Amino acid sequence: MEQTTLDIFDFLLPPFYLLIIFFYARSVVAKNVNTKSHYKYLLPALICKVVGGIGLCLVYTFYYTEGGDVVNYFLSTTTYVNVLLQGHFSKFFEMLDYKENNIWAILSYSNSYGYFLFAPTDYYALFTVSITIPFCLLAFKSFIATTILLSSFSFIGLWKLYEVFIDQFPTLKRQFAISIFFIPSVFFWGSGILKDTYTLSSIGFFIFGLYNFQILKKRKVKYFLMILISAIVFINIKPYYLFALLPGSLLWIFFNRIQRISNQFLKVTIIPFVLVVLFAAVILIFNNFGSYLGEYSLDKILSKAVKTQQDLVRSAYGSNSYNIGEFDASIGSIITKVPAALNLALFRPYIWDARNPVMVLSGLENLFMLGFSIYIVIRVKFSILLRSLFSHPLLIFSFLFSLFFAFSVGLTTANYGALARLKIPCIPFYLSSLFILYSLNKESFKRK
Repeated sequence: MEQTTLDIFDFLLPPFYLLIIFFYARSVVAKNVNTKSHYKYLLPALICKVVGGIGLCLVYTFYYTEGGDVVNYFLSTTTYVNVLLQGHFSKFFEMLDYKENNIWAILSYSNSYGYFLFAPTDYYALFTVSITIPFCLLAFKSFIATTILLSSFSFIGLWKLYEVFIDQFPTLKRQFAISIFFIPSVFFWGSGILKDTYTLSSIGFFIFGLYNFQILKKRKVKYFLMILISAIVFINIKPYYLFALLPGSLLWIFFNRIQRISNQFLKVTIIPFVLVVLFAAVILIFNNFGSYLGEYSLDKILSKAVKTQQDLVRSAYGSNSYNIGEFDASIGSIITKVPAALNLALFRPYIWDARNPVMVLSGLENLFMLGFSIYIVIRVKFSILLRSLFSHPLLIFSFLFSLFFAFSVGLTTANYGALARLKIPCIPFYLSSLFILYSLNKESFKRK
């Protein structure tokens, strides 16, 4: 059975859903903006999110004519929906059981269901398809309407993340809005039917839940559930997200406690001890829970990085690839690639590396972040910059998470196309960290 992504419902339903979402969002803004001025950014941010999702649909439909992950996730989801709508409930739940034989046996039972376009053993893809089913059902199997609903729902997680930052730095509402909502690659790659949309939104929910439950001591069930459900999403889609968040989260919690110590000598004395203990704890967790990470365990990530580098030497990715030089799977060899990997993930592709319109946008973003980074480094003394960095627990978390994530992506990704999509979680945190550092050292900039 031939399947297509766009049909008549993609012209009839999207305007209907857009009107509902627009009027609901406007009512939320009207209700809150007088007491919470940052709500003035909600509607523009939501529009960017939805436009990014629709743009991704159109790009994968008309530009990448051979399809891709976005199309494959949608068509696979409609297959599950077809089984459900035809009343085969037992078969539907059997397919959700993630067993290879169940999926193929049921799909061969009737050719009216459709196709599953991933390997039945790809549990991360299966989970992504499973949680997309409600959106596809509500959208009556419309590609664009499904994307609108998903992008609107996932926006909530980013809004929660935004509220955490402005609660700690209330004078930076506009700056955080730029870094979290208005960076093109983030709202483009993070709004469609992709794993990245779910994981990026879950990062926002996770941090909001952690901030309220652990930092503000609001022991409410809803905050604990945000942390728990987000962790479940990470484990079933991209497990390394949870482990990438872990070191920064522990530092955030402990430094928040240390900051309350009034004795400066005790505070300075205890910091190195805490850092050593946290480092040991993270290593212990990685070693003991490596089996749960599967292909994302520490040893496999290092092996994957080496294999990626070898593929590049063989020019497996053509002119769209990058090469950070030779290294092996040892920790010492990997450490030597930290500067190159960070440069790649945070600042490349450079504008002159662009090969298509999508890469041009990414190149312009990277040029801005590179220029902003250089400006801060050359205008503020290193000692003052370092002291500023460790002056606030949220800044420590944001900066360390962005660097750790950027290093992982830069080391293990093979080409600019994948890099632009995979690095989007670190962009809001890195750019927010730059805005915070600039704000903390504003007097230094004025004097110079």
